[in-house]
Amino acid sequence: MHKERIYRGIPASQGISIGKAYVYTRRQININTMALKDGEVEAEIEAINNSIQISLKELTKIHAISVEKIGEKNSKIFEAQIEILNDRIFLDGVIKRIKKEKKSAGFVFNDEIEKLAAILQKSGNDYMKERYADLMDVRNRVVRNMRREKLVSKVDESSIIFAHELTPADTILFSRRKVMGYATDTGGVTSHAAIISRALRVPAVVGMKTISKFVATGDNVVIDGTEGVIIVNPTEETIQIYREKISRIKHHEELLFEIVNKPCRTEDGKSVEITANIEFVEETDFIKNCGIGLYRTEHLYMEKGDFPSSAEQIQEYTAIALATYPKPVTIRTFDLGGDKILQDYHREDNPYLGWRGIRVSLDRVEMFREQLKALLISSAKKNIKIMLPMISSVDEVRRAKTILNEVKSGLDREGISYDKKIPLGIMLEVPSAFVLAEELAEEADFFSIGTNDLIQYILAVDRGNELISGMFQQFHPAVIRALKKIVEGGHSKGIKVSLCGEMASVPLAVPVLVGLEIDELSVLPSVFSEVKQTIRAMRAADAKALAGRILKMPTESEVRSEVERFFELKIKPKIL
Repeated sequence: MHKERIYRGIPASQGISIGKAYVYTRRQININTMALKDGEVEAEIEAINNSIQISLKELTKIHAISVEKIGEKNSKIFEAQIEILNDRIFLDGVIKRIKKEKKSAGFVFNDEIEKLAAILQKSGNDYMKERYADLMDVRNRVVRNMRREKLVSKVDESSIIFAHELTPADTILFSRRKVMGYATDTGGVTSHAAIISRALRVPAVVGMKTISKFVATGDNVVIDGTEGVIIVNPTEETIQIYREKISRIKHHEELLFEIVNKPCRTEDGKSVEITANIEFVEETDFIKNCGIGLYRTEHLYMEKGDFPSSAEQIQEYTAIALATYPKPVTIRTFDLGGDKILQDYHREDNPYLGWRGIRVSLDRVEMFREQLKALLISSAKKNIKIMLPMISSVDEVRRAKTILNEVKSGLDREGISYDKKIPLGIMLEVPSAFVLAEELAEEADFFSIGTNDLIQYILAVDRGNELISGMFQQFHPAVIRALKKIVEGGHSKGIKVSLCGEMASVPLAVPVLVGLEIDELSVLPSVFSEVKQTIRAMRAADAKALAGRILKMPTESEVRSEVERFFELKIKPKIL
């Protein structure tokens, strides 16, 4: 019996599947470098023209399938590939070189594509490297069709695909075979295969380096796209554990369908708003009729490798506002730096204490203006809120408001309509912000607490450091008291306080947050129903009494014990 093996990669699309592996290897493309004889030139030109037409038909068909399965927006990559093959200037250049140099069509076409690709490779960022792969896909398709080679796949239905890399076309075509997951050696969360996997709601793990060499077709495998784990030849015990996880996920989705439209109120009538944290528009399909408490915009930069244009941003923000309408969507301005490295900028010894969040926006004012302008233009439905990350002083908020007002004045002069009363909120993530909570509440329309960074900074604990990961404590007394001060500061000036950090997605912490009188919890879509159930199962008065007790406790272990006891006695019996 084969031994169970565990591999880890980058989680790119949530979900869990158990099935058989299919290792997909693309045939090597060999380019003919021999010079052509005099009578072969015209036949070679005819061959490449025919190949272009066959390739265009294939891509047009794949594009149609893609639009049907994942929508127009996620299918744009195929439009880009089709445009290359419709570019007469590019193709005429190829034909002229075949005639002049008497080189094979495959050689010349490859060389011209490589010239385009070299420009992308020099950029040195992940997004451009992925566009390189897209160009190579076009090259391979054209060369293969010149030889009349067919890409035949004998993938069994319900397989989990393993490959060195997958093109967008591969991902779409495999989806017709009811593929249950994808695992690749290459790629990141912004690769087209990852984006398509999320749109198809199929688990995917990418960036696994050499996984395709350690799995054989027919192997039993588990893929966990949430944790970024692949288990090859799992034991019966492991399979049972993951079957139970799948059952819980299915139960959650069924529960979500039942509970999504029920009021989010405690048993004694206190309303607590519950919204979702998302990063990609396709995630909105999972949460219907739900507001978005945090929409991250960094992926626009990470995908492009640079700050996106105003038009690109308007398209993105308008799409998310329409998908969420009439519920609100809180869009955070670029929160770059820290673990989200700025391409082509200097590296920092301590990026978490460096150039990040609002600091980048206030230093790159034109970029900030572009983003604010795009957000305002996209606010026609009046359901967009703007949120500023990493605020540490009143001056930062005032400077941001001044820039926002200047952008508004510019739109007024241009006669462009927008939401005149668009709310501007701030994220409280650093110690200086909670110390200045009252003063900041004078400047902001709402607060949102980012507990991931707040806990890290209050406790001086790098949550990514395995040596001290146990010291990253959500129930540390200093954290609970900081949350209390932020809520008091916001409420003293009549503004709403939400919490969008990971703490909101921990059901055990929910009674504490409700007891501290936080108005809104923005959670991971995967725990939406569980958090809502927890709120509906408690009494606000009991939760407030719990908060009062733990605010007086000096240690994390005492706080945690009290919270666990409360959950066991007051919540658990009502939600099981």
